[in-house]
Amino acid sequence: MCYEYIGWFILRATYAWMFLYPLKALFSDWPGAQGLVGILVPKKFVPLGSYLMVAVMVIGSLSVLLGILPRFGGLMLGVYSLLGTRVHYHLAKAAAAKQLSQAASAEDQAALKETVDLAVVGHVTSAQKNFVLAAVGFFIALNGVGPAVCFTL
Repeated sequence: MCYEYIGWFILRATYAWMFLYPLKALFSDWPGAQGLVGILVPKKFVPLGSYLMVAVMVIGSLSVLLGILPRFGGLMLGVYSLLGTRVHYHLAKAAAAKQLSQAASAEDQAALKETVDLAVVGHVTSAQKNFVLAAVGFFIALNGVGPAVCFTL
């Protein structure tokens, strides 16, 4: 068996999984998912934007995984990932702004600081991960997904 086929399949499957796996969490906390979309779009567009978010994740992932118009799927997921960086940076900034009242104990202040620091680091590193996902998406948009493509432009 050709290693090139195996390598491309691993890339395609892993990339698709990065967008398919979170769907269960998004559906189990739909108000939270809409809150993420609300960071990017005006309130009146949140319902539509939420459904579009899920559609891009599903269609883009299956497109890349199955090799059906994978360049389009890669482009969709690349743009989606760039938007995700904006969400993560926004959430990191919001976490960094959290404070307790001055009346809170030193122990509570220390616990909050540790929690905030972890939240900021988590969101900044997630934003950096999204840059890598965007790069892979744009690579696929420009180069395709290798062998075993069903239909491409």
